[in-house]
Amino acid sequence: MSQDEYQEKRGWKKDKARKYTDEKIAERICDLKKERVKTKIFVGNSYVQMDYDKTYSDTDIPTKWFIGETIRKAELQTKKPKKKRKNSAQYLMFPTESIKRLGSMQQSADFIGKKYITGQSEPINIFSTSYYTPVKLYQIKRITAEKSTYAIQELIKLWQTYPIPNVFRIDNGLQFRGTARGKRCLGMFLKFLLNLGVIPIFGSPSKPWTNPHIEGHNRVFNEKVWNNNFFENVEQIDQECERFNQESIEYFKYQYSEFIFNGKFDYLERDQKVETEKLITVKGKKIYFARFVESFEKETKAQIVVMNDTIEIPEKYCHQFVFVEWNLETEQLLIYSECKKVITLIKKVKFTIN
Repeated sequence: MSQDEYQEKRGWKKDKARKYTDEKIAERICDLKKERVKTKIFVGNSYVQMDYDKTYSDTDIPTKWFIGETIRKAELQTKKPKKKRKNSAQYLMFPTESIKRLGSMQQSADFIGKKYITGQSEPINIFSTSYYTPVKLYQIKRITAEKSTYAIQELIKLWQTYPIPNVFRIDNGLQFRGTARGKRCLGMFLKFLLNLGVIPIFGSPSKPWTNPHIEGHNRVFNEKVWNNNFFENVEQIDQECERFNQESIEYFKYQYSEFIFNGKFDYLERDQKVETEKLITVKGKKIYFARFVESFEKETKAQIVVMNDTIEIPEKYCHQFVFVEWNLETEQLLIYSECKKVITLIKKVKFTIN
């Protein structure tokens, strides 16, 4: 394709307005949207665009912008867009650029809150994980309990088929962190990631929006799967989880299969064992944290908590995010402030592994 063309799956003339004179295209989009709402879990513009390409493969694909406009005008939107505070992350100095620089392939994970079947007292536990850059893939699995052991089992199976990420984003739950008692202790899940060469990064406590990729998809599961079904047994839950997963896999294969095939990514071998009881080496190993600097009382100094240890921060950084690097090799904690993509070291402390 020449440089005079703009490509979004198929060619569009550069600098030419993307207008559609054929009303048939809009009619097709509306029909595909209605069918997806009726039969599918994921109903966004990207999925409608995929359906259009597969159904009308001999024609140009309408852009996601045009699909969105068509759906809006036809009043087929499944939810009203929420008003968001513009540049809130930038206003609070959230370390977006620092996280981006950690690695190209990034993934996140979480445990969806416990679920219960009517008439049964045993909780249902579900583990969710999501690739969010540069590819998108979301998978959910029912597990025995919210423990690192079961999260590790699911990731081992997943990474036999899909790439091992450079960066893995998690919340501050004990299942991921390790222990609530000791300071600076590495739990099983952290050792698992570090031994595979994956960089762990913890989101900010009590601020789930700092890990929006997994939280957003968990919300889709709750709204579209759990709340829309009446489950009588775990087999029915597993069936719906698999339907959820297959829809995500379908889009992944449609959008990213060529990218994955042509890229150089690492995978786990079928019989590969990963050490989780001990950290094989500290050389080059680092753990990262997004933290919000707070002062809880007038007399209390500005501070953050990292691995159960309280670190004082200069007061001028209170009420903003900082980016924290724990270098396990040098046993140092490096604390950075990011402003307009400029990253500045503001504090360095000794931080030994317990």
